[in-house]
Order: sequence, then structure tokens, then C-alpha cells
Amino acid sequence: MGDPSCYREAVRSLEYMLPENSPDIDCFVHDASLPFPDYLKRLTFDLIVLGPTFLGTRQNEKLYKKVLKKYDFIRSSSATKVALPQDDYDCSSRLEEWVSNWNVDRVYSVCADQTDELYKEYSKVGEVKVGYTCYISQKWIESWEQPKPHQSRSIDVSYRTHDVDVMSCSLRNLKFEIAGRFSNIMSRIDPKLNLDISSSLRDLIPGTGWHDFMEDSKFCLTTPSGSSVLDQTGGVRAKVREFCHKNPQASFDEVKKECLMSLEETHYTAISPRNIEAALAGTVQIATPGKYSGLMLPLVHYIPLAEDCSNIGSVLEMMQNSSLVKEIQLNCKNSILSEPRLRVQNMARELIEFTLTNQNNKGIPLSQNGNLGDLVDRHSSRMARSMGLYKLKMLLSRIKKSFQRLS
Repeated sequence: MGDPSCYREAVRSLEYMLPENSPDIDCFVHDASLPFPDYLKRLTFDLIVLGPTFLGTRQNEKLYKKVLKKYDFIRSSSATKVALPQDDYDCSSRLEEWVSNWNVDRVYSVCADQTDELYKEYSKVGEVKVGYTCYISQKWIESWEQPKPHQSRSIDVSYRTHDVDVMSCSLRNLKFEIAGRFSNIMSRIDPKLNLDISSSLRDLIPGTGWHDFMEDSKFCLTTPSGSSVLDQTGGVRAKVREFCHKNPQASFDEVKKECLMSLEETHYTAISPRNIEAALAGTVQIATPGKYSGLMLPLVHYIPLAEDCSNIGSVLEMMQNSSLVKEIQLNCKNSILSEPRLRVQNMARELIEFTLTNQNNKGIPLSQNGNLGDLVDRHSSRMARSMGLYKLKMLLSRIKKSFQRLS
């Protein structure tokens, strides 16, 4: 997962859902970028959860092969295994093969309504259930129980994205292009608006600072999170990168014509952390059309924005309609909070209950590891020391790059 100071709060909340919401059980979270201790491999686990950052290694073939080799003990473990993938549509066949070969008992997919396409073979031997890219903690609910009043916020419209994989498909390209498109048009229509919109990687806001930024925004831009291309093996991404390397000035239309024609037939989307966090913070979303996991409807839960921003005049009118803004604020927050499976406490409880039932059905008694708490403490201490070295390494790397630029 990398440097903890750079964790997105939504990612941290998901990856740490069990230790933070099930304090009565012994568990630990392991960062796969660091070595896994041999002495922990000898333990008998009841539950092994494969998180989204761990499963994301499948998108790098070299790293993926290393992970399969280093963590092969998971494949043969008798523990209940659960996978929480994201971006199921990226290297989808590799992901399906992985969870099948490792005998994963249940997959929580953010694209569960497309199981027949994404998990056709796995669903014959395992279970696929609806999952989300983000889960709401009680801490978030309490923090945003009375968010900053709308008119007291300093930012009129906010947005953050980056250009990584911007050429991969139309949906990802829209996520990038909407930043400049909206800013340019809105600045001409109403130059007095305070727009804090950026598509630069250096402007991303890590940690809890993102929540503060969201709560200081009256409105925020958003687009459907996901992909308009099913890249089963990673070949589409490789083809796009090769074309862009040979044609660095190519437009997205050229990339689409050369690499994506006939591939963009289905959208694989899900509600994103941005949608959930904005709803809880009372930040009204200005969103392009999408399914949003059935939890957000235009004019009810968000202000609809055409992809080409052609309706920006009416968007501005709705932004200035205080009664509509209050209604959308309330509707969206209620919609998000009304879905019990979005609560991280409920998800953690479901994982524990599934483990108890599954192990019982297999006829496998729960483990008796003895001083597991001591082992967890030792592991956490070693992880902390390793992370300290990681941060030092990153600092030295940044210093080295700075000297290279100066020279």
C-alpha cells in the first residue's frame, strides 16, 4: 500500500475494516510491498482477505508472477478466503483465474451485475456478491453529522483527477477532460466563481486532507467511475501505450480509432468513494450521466451535467437555486446512508459470519493459535520499522531527483 501518509482515507478504511471494526478477534493487515514473515506462514488462519491493492498487482505481469510465488501458501490454506477486487474489468481473465486457482470462497465485485461476463467460470465454484469501492465508517458519519454550512464554504466547485491511463477508454478520458472543459466554460459564464479544479497528479490530496477539502466545497464535479472497455488480459492497455509512445501527440480520437474501435460496447461502472464522501459531507455533486450503482438519480441526488457541458447554463441556474440545492443535499445523503451494505461495520460483521458458517460447512474447526496477539504485535512492530525505511528511501529518492533537476 506504500507510504501511510499518502493513503486515501477511503482506501485505508477498506483495507483496515477488520481490525478497526472487530476488535475482539486477532488479525493484522499486511502490506504486500514488504516481505511476509515466514513464522506467520506457519499459523493456521480462519480467514484471509485479499484486498484491492493486493489484487491490483495483476495489472503488472512481472509483479503479479512474484506475488503468486511469494504468497503461494495462501492457495493451499484451509482458511476461508475472500477477495475484494476493484477495477474488475482490468485484466479480468487473470483475476478470475487467480481467485479460482487459490480456491477463494467469495468475491465481492463492484461489477456484480456483470458476473456472467467477468466471473463466468469462477461462479461455478465460488460465490460472487455485490461489493463497493468504499465503505462508510462510523467515524465518517459522526464527523459529517453536522458538516460545514453550504454558504460558509470557500470553494464553489472542486474536482481532482489525473492523466494516468487517460487514453485507455472513453470513460477514463471523460474523467480527465471534464476538468478543463467545465473550467473553461464556467469561467467565461461566471468568472466570480471560485473553482478549485485540477487534473494534475501533483495536486491530488492524500489522507484526511481530502475530507477537509470536500467539506469546504459547495459543489464538486464527478463522472461515472469505471471503464468502457473490458481488458481481459491487459492487451488493450499495452496496445494503447505502444501507440501513444510512437505517436506522443495523438489525440484521444486517434487512439480510439486505432486501438479501441468495437471494444467500447459496455460500461463497467460503480459508485465511487468521491460520490459517497461528497454525499456525507453535504457537497452537491454536478455529475455526468451514469448508473452510480442505482443509488444516485439526476435532479434527485445530483445536478446533471452533459458530457460536452452544453447544458452548463442550466447547471448554473440549479446551483443558484438554494431550495433545490438543499433538497439534493438531503436526498443524496439519505440515499447513501440508507444502504446498509455500505457500512463498514456491517461488511466486517458479514465477513466474520461468513467465515464461521463456511468453516463449519467444511468441517474445519476454528484455529487455536495461542499467542497470536503477541505475534501480531511483533509483526506490526516489524512493519513499522520497514515502513520507516520505506519512507527514508522515498525521501532520498526525491532528494536525488531534485539534484538531478538542478544539475
